[in-house]
Amino acid sequence: MSDTWRVPGYTEVDVLGTGGFGQVVLAKHEASGKMAAIKYLRAEFLADARIADGLRQEAWLLSGVRSPHVVRLFDFVETPQGAALVMEAVPGVSLRALLAAENVLAPEAALTILKGSLLGLADAHAVGVVHRDYKPGNVLVSREGASKLVDFGLATLDGHNGLTAGSPSYMAPEQWAGRPGLPATDVYAATCVFYQCVTGHRPFEADTSEQLRAMHGGAPVPLEAVPEALRPLIARGMAKDPAWRPATADAFVTELEAVARKAYGKNWEKRGWKRLAASAAALTALTPLALLTAAGTAAAPVAAAGAGTGVAAGTAPGVAAGTGAGVATSTGAGVTATVAGKIAIAVAIVGGLVAGGLVVFQRGDDPPAPPPPPLSVAMQTLSGRDQALPISYELQYPQVSGGPDAALRQRINDALRAPIDKRLKAVRDGIADPDIVERIRQEDGTAALHSSARILLRTPSVLSVRYNHDLDSDVLGHTTWRFPEAFSVDLTTGKVLGPQDMFRPEILTAAGMRTLTQRLTPYTGDFCTVPTVEGYPTRQVSMDAAELPGGGDHVPASTFGFTETGAEFEILWYVLGCASAAGSESVVLPYAGLEDLLLPKFLTMLGKTAPSASSTAPSTPGQSGDGATYTNSRFGFTTQVPPGYTASAWTPENGAGMTYSDDGIGAMLYVWGTNSAGRPADKLAQLVTSLEGNGGRVTFKSADSDGYTVSGYQGDGKIYYEHESVGAGSAAGLRWVYPAARKTDLDKLVTDTVRAFKPGDLSRPH
Repeated sequence: MSDTWRVPGYTEVDVLGTGGFGQVVLAKHEASGKMAAIKYLRAEFLADARIADGLRQEAWLLSGVRSPHVVRLFDFVETPQGAALVMEAVPGVSLRALLAAENVLAPEAALTILKGSLLGLADAHAVGVVHRDYKPGNVLVSREGASKLVDFGLATLDGHNGLTAGSPSYMAPEQWAGRPGLPATDVYAATCVFYQCVTGHRPFEADTSEQLRAMHGGAPVPLEAVPEALRPLIARGMAKDPAWRPATADAFVTELEAVARKAYGKNWEKRGWKRLAASAAALTALTPLALLTAAGTAAAPVAAAGAGTGVAAGTAPGVAAGTGAGVATSTGAGVTATVAGKIAIAVAIVGGLVAGGLVVFQRGDDPPAPPPPPLSVAMQTLSGRDQALPISYELQYPQVSGGPDAALRQRINDALRAPIDKRLKAVRDGIADPDIVERIRQEDGTAALHSSARILLRTPSVLSVRYNHDLDSDVLGHTTWRFPEAFSVDLTTGKVLGPQDMFRPEILTAAGMRTLTQRLTPYTGDFCTVPTVEGYPTRQVSMDAAELPGGGDHVPASTFGFTETGAEFEILWYVLGCASAAGSESVVLPYAGLEDLLLPKFLTMLGKTAPSASSTAPSTPGQSGDGATYTNSRFGFTTQVPPGYTASAWTPENGAGMTYSDDGIGAMLYVWGTNSAGRPADKLAQLVTSLEGNGGRVTFKSADSDGYTVSGYQGDGKIYYEHESVGAGSAAGLRWVYPAARKTDLDKLVTDTVRAFKPGDLSRPH
């Protein structure tokens, strides 16, 4: 290999730029006389497979971006002697040179540059490519005032990790942290450059990279030096959390145009072009690119010969090229990600392989598009003011991009957007009454509607989302205007998943919903009681929707989503009938207490292993799960033995039982069988009276014909949980008592033992 190697068929005219990995030259195509910019990789780096792969990656990514705002790739040429990108040459100068000469740009000119380069980023984002190194040196301004992006050497596919590198003055917080590149990452960098254009200095300046990292990660954006009309735009684009920035460059362009028209009038862009063109033309005249005036603006080079064989290079209108000389590298040992690996890249970029080892990627041959980017998720925000009602709104919701199926992507996005549209309509309908509208205008001025969204879980098959809806209004002050909701979407079909898609059929019954209520009980706050028929003055609320006013199917009476650790139920107490409890509570039921309730297929979609048949069947002596099991020979009840706990025989009145204790943490499990059957409601009432009479507090109680459940706190502050199954002839039960401070540590163990407990035959005395 030699640094004297040149792309066959071109004569070098001048050097446009030199970087660490190579140089960019202005060259004339010998057969056509047209100019091009050629980016060469230095010979010593071509020997490094990782770096060479990086150049191939840049060619591959550029090949998929079709935009008048991105420098175009004509050819990628690789031989044993060297490798190079042949690109269009743009008669203009870098924004870096323009800023060096002008220092500060007029707002209209800066907005024009930002819009043009954002459009280039938008076209890249549309095919899943994230630039990751937007900076003044990578933006070219032509003599006509248009701007173009160059140098995709650090680019990755949307959602893929790349080198934790870039230009520190413009790097987003997530890029400093090495997280996957997002379109919002480019939005941040573009906004930093825009800030520099209108103020004459970078938003954050420091002596060390660590100081810069801290400032980009936590320091507020210094907006004092920014023209007031542009401050909201910069604050949005430089939000620390990418979820609060415009999700794509295209979305940012929409916001930019609205701000520009409002602040600088409808002709802002024309004035901006005029100011830029004069400066760009003057500076271009001092560079080798001034030769492009004589070369004209005809088609790109039409042939590139190599190894004695002519290979068509394709035609593409426009002339020539960027000055960036950076070259990407592959993931290897911590360098830039090679998106699809060596083999996939080679397949994507090779247009022909001829004797002598010449590889040419031909842009004009319209090669196969790069493989579609993977599905990725980013936050969007719908904001504005109602034209007829005193309502302002800022509503956040997730949207997906990428993936091979546009129709599927649309179905998913429609499902994710639906709660926001429904919420906005509900508030509009709720305050449309003229009297309410007048009160809001007098007391509030405007009812401010807010919604935030959070991804609970994302697997290849499921996206689970939680929305938190809020309303800032004194007139509409009741807490029912503020509530959470959650749901899950099947990413393979776009369908919103319902209980029938998640729960086993036997759980969608009255008994199954009682089981769910019992499983949730140890994790909830204060379940209320509601009036019922004579003789039973109150009834504990349940998670069974069929028990709500109006009835319905036996399904959970709250929305719910899934996290890494379990199912998060968004319980609205007023929906369950708690007249005195108008609030809500988010309760996570761990998978240990949930997996036997869910369909095995759905567990697999969640990335969890479905329990085996034996793990959901009744336990037998000697069976092992998280611990051994014990079966009482007299009453036949079976319990899971907590590992490491000390077992002791215990004899309750008219029965038999066992205790398992861990004296080190003060936890105790009681299990028993007894011939004292009786009415569950009476037994529950006696237990509640005893607990409260000794200074305890009951947070949940429930009784039906099959038994009772109670939970709360003893007088000494320890958590108390008891469930007893009651039959015609006998009863069997389980009780946990343990310190509240150890709740998190013991949650799984308590759930496992509750789930595994089998009461035995209760139809007769023992």
